[in-house]
Parts: sequence; structure tokens; C-alpha cells
Amino acid sequence: MSGRRTIPDMRRLALLSALLGTTLAAGALTTGAALADSSPEVMDVTPTVTVLNAADRHDEFFKVTFAAEAGENRFVATELVVADAKGTQPNEMFLGVTLSCTDPTGKTVASSEAGRNVWPNVDDFMIPVSLVLETDSAGTYSCAADVMICVPGDCNAPSGKGRVNVVSKKMNPTQYSFLYVSMDLPDWTRAVRIPNTKYTLIQPGKSATFTVPFDMAEATGSIDLGAILSITNCIEKDYPSACAKATKPRIQGNASLTLSMVATQVPTEAGVTCATAKATTAGGAGAYTLTWQQHHGVYAIDIPDFAFASGPGCAGTAINLAVTVKVGKGNAVVVEAGTKSKASSIAYVIPSSTIGLLKADA
Repeated sequence: MSGRRTIPDMRRLALLSALLGTTLAAGALTTGAALADSSPEVMDVTPTVTVLNAADRHDEFFKVTFAAEAGENRFVATELVVADAKGTQPNEMFLGVTLSCTDPTGKTVASSEAGRNVWPNVDDFMIPVSLVLETDSAGTYSCAADVMICVPGDCNAPSGKGRVNVVSKKMNPTQYSFLYVSMDLPDWTRAVRIPNTKYTLIQPGKSATFTVPFDMAEATGSIDLGAILSITNCIEKDYPSACAKATKPRIQGNASLTLSMVATQVPTEAGVTCATAKATTAGGAGAYTLTWQQHHGVYAIDIPDFAFASGPGCAGTAINLAVTVKVGKGNAVVVEAGTKSKASSIAYVIPSSTIGLLKADA
């Protein structure tokens, strides 16, 4: 059983505490003889800092260490939940979060980043970042989450002034920051970038559907399907470059979005309808507003516990996952393909016991 909670601009997926079968204490390390084995899930809910000072520019707010064997695939995720910005100067500041992992030699072997603007009196929001860590050797691995505060568009400029409050679980048991490392995931776990190779512009009044096939022949147990969408409001034509063809961009205009998703089991006989499931409001489907101040947003949508039909013509294990972004009145938007380190839009399938928020590093 899992719970749901909502923070402005994004519905967070299933509560972590309900999804984890086994966790280590916050910040706990696996050491000694246990290094010969693979550590279970690791979850840290106690940030090392709860106030980010703009003058400091850079803070490490989580770090965990765990044991892994060679050839593992682990999902790593962090969410920086921010309360309010007090007296920041200039009013608008940029928060950039970097998630990175090092191997037993101390070399950085995986990283990903995301960020957004913050200004005084903004409602609570979060910055999610995640990646898939592939281990090449056995030993002790470390993953850390860092945040940098800078002037938007010029992170080499003076850092500005003021502070931003980080929300810990102790401060708010339902909306809090964390760093999570999954157990070794099965080989059938998949994450596919959408759009595949380029950014997709969606004009006001139009929609785009991304359909991804998954073959689940090797899957055991319950599965979750979902998507993470990295979307930018086209407030201007030169950033991102895909906004160049946007109709009538407004520098202070909002974008209206409606997200939906349908999973369909592919029949093995023509004319047969097998299992289908739609994302619900609790799973992230529905309407959103991407404001001009925020400019960029990351949205999560999922279908938990998908069940295959087994009747005549439904013996197959293939699934088509269709993710639709519809844009209403206001500005056009761009669905971002991302890069190896920058936030990507992806569709995924994972075991139901895994946290329902996944981002590929491919």
C-alpha cells in the first residue's frame, strides 16, 4: 500500500517509506564483512544542512555510502524540497541540484542535474534528480546530492544574498527532502528517453503523444509503468532553441498543460482487447500550470501495479505505453529530450517495489 502527497507544480509519486521493504538508518554505512555482499536499499532523510545561504554558493546536503557487487544496476534519486526564500537579492535566484556517484576508487561514474528559479514568498516546491548507476567493480560506492545557488543565467556572477530553507522530514513528515539508492534492479527494468533524439515543440491548442513499447517476458511480480517529463515554457524564442518556432511567446506568459498516460497489453490475436490501464489524478495525470517565473518543470506520471490479462488472445507480455502532453491557452512548451547529464524526458518500467520516480542517464 502506498500513500500520495501533493506539492505545488508536481504531484509526487508514492511515499518512499511505504515502498521500501528494507532501509538503512539515515546516513548509515555498510562496512566490514558486509562489503562482500550487496547492500539493500539505502534511504537518507536527514539533510546535512537545512538552510542554504546564497553567499556559500554550494552545499552538499546528502551523502550515502553502500556496498555493491560488479554488474549491478541501481536507481538513485534525490528530491530537494524547498520551503521559502527569505530576503534573497536579487529577488530571483537559481537553485541547481547535482546528483553524483563515485566508485570504490573515488572516481565519479554517474551524474545528473536539474534546477529551477526561486523567489521570495514562493510556495513549497521540489527539485527531483535521479539516475541509474551501473557498477563495474565490487566495493564501496558513494552517492551525494549538492545544490548551488546563483543568479539566473549567470552562475559565474556574484552569488547574491539571502537564504533558502530546506525541508527535512523532522520539519514536515509528509513533504521532505531525501536521497534514495535502490537495491540491485532486475535486468528487465527499462528507461527509454522520449522524445528519442530531439526536443518536441507543442503549440497552444495542440498535443503530442509518445508511444513506447516494452517487452515484459522476463518480468516477475508486479510492475509499475510511468514517465518523467522535463518541460520548458516558451517565454522566449531563443531558449531552448526549439522555442524558435513557438507562436507568440510571451516573456511573462504561463503555459497550461494536461498530462495523460495509457498502458495497453498487446494482444496475440487480432480483434482482441486485453488489459489496459490509465494514469489517475493520484498518479500524476491532470492539469498543470507552468508559470513564466518557474519557466521549466519536471512532471511525474505513473501507473502502479499493472496486471496482465490472461484470456484467449492475451497470452503476450508486450505493453505499449502512450504518454500525452496537451497544451491549452498561453505559451507553447517544449518536451525536452535532455542529455546525459541534463534532465531528460523518459518512459520507464520498474518493479512495483521500487520508488516510482525514475530518470535514465542514457
